[in-house]
Amino acid sequence: MKYILSLSLTGLVLFFVSCGKHNDQDVTVSNQQFSAGSFIQAGDTLNSKSGSNGRAIKGTLQSGKTYYLSSLYADATINAGDTLVVQNGVSVLVVGPASGAGAIGTQDHAPGIVVNGTFLCLGTKDKPNWFTVADASLKSDPAKDPQNPSTDPAFKGYWGGIQGGVGSGDIIIKWTHLEYTGGLAPLNGPKPGTNRYGVFIQSPSANFVVEDSWLYGCANDVVRPAGGKYEIFRNTFEKIGLIAGECVNVKSGSTGDIGYNLVVGGTGNAFKAANAGGLSPQASMICYNNTVITTGYRQAKAGEGGSIDFEQAGRGLAYNNILVNCAYGLGIRGGGGSVPIADTANIRYGYTYNYGDGTDFTTQFLPVGFITVQQASDINGGNATTPGANNPRFVNYPLPAAPGTNFSAADYVGSFNFRLASGSPAIGKGYTAFSVAAVVKKDAVFGVTEVTPPGKDLGAYQSDGSGNQH
Repeated sequence: MKYILSLSLTGLVLFFVSCGKHNDQDVTVSNQQFSAGSFIQAGDTLNSKSGSNGRAIKGTLQSGKTYYLSSLYADATINAGDTLVVQNGVSVLVVGPASGAGAIGTQDHAPGIVVNGTFLCLGTKDKPNWFTVADASLKSDPAKDPQNPSTDPAFKGYWGGIQGGVGSGDIIIKWTHLEYTGGLAPLNGPKPGTNRYGVFIQSPSANFVVEDSWLYGCANDVVRPAGGKYEIFRNTFEKIGLIAGECVNVKSGSTGDIGYNLVVGGTGNAFKAANAGGLSPQASMICYNNTVITTGYRQAKAGEGGSIDFEQAGRGLAYNNILVNCAYGLGIRGGGGSVPIADTANIRYGYTYNYGDGTDFTTQFLPVGFITVQQASDINGGNATTPGANNPRFVNYPLPAAPGTNFSAADYVGSFNFRLASGSPAIGKGYTAFSVAAVVKKDAVFGVTEVTPPGKDLGAYQSDGSGNQH
């Protein structure tokens, strides 16, 4: 298979010819806009053509154009060997009836994009991409926050997200808003009638990148690597999971980095590594410099969900994370109860900044029943921490929380600013003498844009302006 790459800069055109496995189409970079094959016509319905029920798609969604997924049709599919490129500034809107037959989000009316080939979603900071619902009346209204999660449309699962197949190529997502995922799987497919994951990859040979993106509203895990090399950097996770679901749930066959992410109001853990699935290599996550706020309160299973979790032979590192008013602190599972033990010989952690407004939080900094050990480098490391001690001092977020706060509904970013204010005790407390995985190559199209190294400050936002850019 041959690719023709061209880059036009100030009148100079450079041509490169190389071999690869990404697709069987010509691909072009013109004025720094990458494309593959032909442009798909603006306004097209990606999961139907001439009334067909479901559709194979390949080519390029053109910068600045709008496309649709209809609840009246089945999934759109990228076939093996094909590539779908989403240039910057693209909107993909889910449309269909709000009620009645074919209503968005009902059984067999929550279409997704099934990736058996390669999916490259290349939004930019100035021109991000959007995958969301067209009908404003179906969306969650930020003016109503905090609102009851059971009636909040953020958790409705209107569409089926991005679903990688067992032999898919790479899935690369940059500067993209992914909203209202977790729709019901079709009855004629795998796991019929269950809520799908927001973005799912299960191909051990693939590269998986989610960076600088906004993941808003999902009825299940919103990102699940279950095979492949991954890099998950500088994203914002908001309103993830109604009664179950992690923000990132790493399974066997997956290894990589999770860094500089902001999580507000996750149902289960923000980040979890569990070696379920029987694939090689062993599930591993290097989890560092994240800011996690009020997670773990809607989880239906008692004793599960909270912040960061290693279990069932999961392994890795956890450093420089800020955990605020979470149901449970950093969890290393010791095999008690029904959850198998983590790979404790290959887990290192520390420099954790815990904050809790009451004893309900502070007595779970070292979760009961887990084997997490307080580290000398932790701030508020033990269960005897005084409630309200060592406020991390965000630029704009109310700590201590108001009396009577319902933390199940404290799940939104709104106008809050989680950067560190001058004088924050989290500034300058980071640990930088560890290595990250960096398993995906650095590449503007086919890889990770930046593997941000460990930070000198704790949390997702660095005082020098690096880290999370939202």
